[in-house]
Amino acid sequence: MHISWLSLLLIIKIAVTGLLVAAPLLRLPKARLEQLTHITTQTSLFFRLYGMAITALLVGYAFGIPAAEDGRFPWGVVCMGTVSNGGAAILLLLNPQSTNTRVLAAFFALIALGLIAAMLLPAGALRKAW
Repeated sequence: MHISWLSLLLIIKIAVTGLLVAAPLLRLPKARLEQLTHITTQTSLFFRLYGMAITALLVGYAFGIPAAEDGRFPWGVVCMGTVSNGGAAILLLLNPQSTNTRVLAAFFALIALGLIAAMLLPAGALRKAW
């Protein structure tokens, strides 16, 4: 199977964010989420809603994969991802809570940079990775 560089980037984004961000927000107990995020709430609803919002973004990313594989550059998905990942990286870097926060900030920054590179060189982003 041959896959484009952009599709590979989107798949990595979906998998890592789904496992390390969305799933914990949707599944972990409130007390553990409060400990991890340094945020205290009366109910777990705040965390669950954020987890669902992240999941919705991941669905959006997934729609970019078939377009890229058909040779069409998914500008909307890439712009959405640049704002989302770039914004997340900036916010996490401005408010470092732990080593995990810095690792996530670096991950989001790398995704944003990859998406910016894809916008600058869309033909290269659609080229097959292997």
